[in-house]
Amino acid sequence: MPGPEGELGGRPCDLRLAELAYNQIMTTQGESHATPDESVPTPGSVRNGGRVGSRRVIAWASALAVLGVGGWVVSRPHPGDLLPGLGSTSNDRSLVLGTPAPTSATDPNPFDANRYFPSSKPVEVNNYKGKRTSARQGPDCSEILQDQGVLKGTPCQGYLALSFTRNDGKVLSSVTVLRFADEATSNQVVQLLRGQGAAVRFVLPDATVASPSATAGGKPVDPAPRVEAVRHYVTITTSRFADGHPPAAPVDPDLDEATRACSYTAGAAFMWTMGS
Repeated sequence: MPGPEGELGGRPCDLRLAELAYNQIMTTQGESHATPDESVPTPGSVRNGGRVGSRRVIAWASALAVLGVGGWVVSRPHPGDLLPGLGSTSNDRSLVLGTPAPTSATDPNPFDANRYFPSSKPVEVNNYKGKRTSARQGPDCSEILQDQGVLKGTPCQGYLALSFTRNDGKVLSSVTVLRFADEATSNQVVQLLRGQGAAVRFVLPDATVASPSATAGGKPVDPAPRVEAVRHYVTITTSRFADGHPPAAPVDPDLDEATRACSYTAGAAFMWTMGS
C-alpha cells in the first residue's frame, strides 16, 4: 500500500494533485481538456502571445499553490486513515460493544476500536486480505480474559477485542489488545502469556465470544496465540476456521497466515501512533 509519497494513478501523488487542480482551473476559465502534457508557454511567449498563455501560467501557479496548501493533509497520516494521509475514516461505526477505557495524561487519545481499526479499512498483508467485522472494548480487562489469573495481579488499563474475517469468509481471527502503564509492564505480561494457550476470549464476527475450539476428546486445538509487546500495549492474536473444523497440522498455513497478518496490523496501529 503506497505511503504519503507513493503513486496514485501511475503518477507521483503531488504531480497528480497538481494536474487535477490545473484542469479544474482551466475548465472554469474556458479551456476544457487542458492538461500539463500540452506545451506550456515560456515567459517570452506569454509576453507576446496574449491572454491564453497568461491564463495557463496563472493556472499552473494556482495549482502549485493548492498543492502547497494540501501538502500538509497528504503528508500527515492520521489513525484510522483509509490511506495514510488521504482522509480519516475514524467516524466509521460498525458493531462495537462497550465503551472505551478512560483517557489519561499517558493516553490522551480515546482507546477506541473505531479509531484504531475502522471496519472500512481493509487488512492486506502479503497474500492475506480481510477486514475487521466487530469489536468489544472496555476498561475492565477481566471481561475478555479466559483465565482470570493469567495476569497474576498486573494492573491492566483497558482492552480492545477485535474480530477479523478473511475476505472469503473461511478464516476468522481474534485480536485482543491490552493496555498497561508502561513498556516494562507490557514486556513482563508478554512473558506471562506466551505459551499459555487460550488466555483471552475469542471474539466472533457478531461480537459474541466463543469458547475455545475442542476436539471430540475435549482438548483445545486452537493454535497457540501470537503474543507481542508494542510500546505499553500487548497484542494477542489467534485464528480458527469459520466452520469450526480443526486444523490438520499444528501449524496450518491458512491460520498461520491470518494470525501473522492480523497481529502485524494490530501492532502497526500503535507503533506509529505516539502519544496514544
